Amino acid sequence: MTTWYETQMAKDLFPIFGARAIRGIETNFFLSRMYTGKSALLRVAQHLEAHIKKEERRALIITDLFTKNFVKNLEDYLKLIDMDYKIWSNVLPEAPLPSIEEGVKVCESYNPKVLIAIGGGSVMDTAKMVMLKYEKPDQNILMIVPSLGGPLGLRKKIKYLIFIPTTTGTGAENSQDATITDTARDPPKKIEVVHEELLADFTILDTDFVKDLPPFLTMATGLDAFSHSIGAFTTNWGNPYFDAINLTVIKEIVQYLPRSYKYGGKDIEARSHMQLASSLAAFGAYGNQTPGLNHALGHSFGKIFDVHHGLSCGLFLPYTLAFKAKVTDKWKQLCPIFGIEIKNKNREELLKEFIQKIRDFIHSINGSTCVKDIKDPIINKEKYFEKLEKLVDYANNDAVILVSHRPINEQLCKKIFEYAWDGKDIDF
Repeated sequence: MTTWYETQMAKDLFPIFGARAIRGIETNFFLSRMYTGKSALLRVAQHLEAHIKKEERRALIITDLFTKNFVKNLEDYLKLIDMDYKIWSNVLPEAPLPSIEEGVKVCESYNPKVLIAIGGGSVMDTAKMVMLKYEKPDQNILMIVPSLGGPLGLRKKIKYLIFIPTTTGTGAENSQDATITDTARDPPKKIEVVHEELLADFTILDTDFVKDLPPFLTMATGLDAFSHSIGAFTTNWGNPYFDAINLTVIKEIVQYLPRSYKYGGKDIEARSHMQLASSLAAFGAYGNQTPGLNHALGHSFGKIFDVHHGLSCGLFLPYTLAFKAKVTDKWKQLCPIFGIEIKNKNREELLKEFIQKIRDFIHSINGSTCVKDIKDPIINKEKYFEKLEKLVDYANNDAVILVSHRPINEQLCKKIFEYAWDGKDIDF
């Protein structure tokens, strides 16, 4: 089956919603209730105690095999409010549909009133979809159209959806988007489900859950947040409010991601700033704005070659920024953040310097900006170009492709993928 955004009707009509007149009358703000710091767990526990009857206090804690180790951080607070709980730790990377179905079955037998997801994007996206399919088993998740589809009517069985992120980048705790894997396709394809009712009711940002994040995940998830904000800022879906948020987030990430990557848990200040920045990056990218074109290419590339989502989206950022620069000058507002002097430079010279600064930043934390330089996994050139048609197909049929304000097609997608192999500058 295909998703709604793969239909020709969606491809023909959806770009209209990016028009300035339409964006001017639709400014929506979807934000989880966020608690930060060492009192966050207690405050959320107190809320649950006050709003859920004692006999109904059942929480399903959703984790993967690694993040289930964090459950001990919650136990005292759950005992404090007499909350019964069950742990389901079978979440798989990138939320394949069979894993979601397993989680639904656990809900059906346990009947929880609260879902608590502890983990990265895959865990939180799985929790969103488990809630959706538990409450609406007949809902076709491939045909949920954001904004236009109307209410889903969730929160009839699950009263609260609570997210505790253990990475600093995906922002799934603060977005209405779930990226999951359709395993019925060959190869499996990432698909997006977007609806405001998938947003968490509470988000807990506590550095105890991220202080030991290893360097690779610090880099890769941080690049995801970086991609969210820069991609969203340089679209035509913005407004002054979200632009201001994204500008602030980009400044924060440029300042604190290198520190967080270099010093890890020894620099709690940097960890804390990255927690909040990544959460707000998702708010800025999935609220009234949308992530950039690099996400469409990153979804396709990352799934087909088993490359981390954030690393993939960051890799394509220099190419898609240069591609979009043919029709917008918004990127110029980002130049001061990277220490670029704008005066006395022509546009071509300025753009080249800006794109190089983006590459330099990614390289400074050991990220990759061309496919041939990726170390994990190493990608064979012959295999890469053998998969080119499928890469283009999946990217050109991604939801994010619909909001590219520079028209794009399969031929242009293919050229970007070709240039990305060895880092060639976009010249079209």
